[in-house]
Amino acid sequence: MAHYTTGLPKLDLEPFDASPLYAAARSPRRDKDQPHDRPSRRPFAVLGAVASLLAAVGGALYYFL
Repeated sequence: MAHYTTGLPKLDLEPFDASPLYAAARSPRRDKDQPHDRPSRRPFAVLGAVASLLAAVGGALYYFL
């Protein structure tokens, strides 16, 4: 069903300009070279997961032994 026949308000959408996306796709710079790139926080997440696992195993051993 067409939008104008539904009784809904008029759609006033701005046209989408894809030229920044095309420019980024043609760019030879990697994501890590971009000025807004942050270092990954993944090592802290892994460290937290390992610490949680060790605490859980230690708690289970303390309870059962």
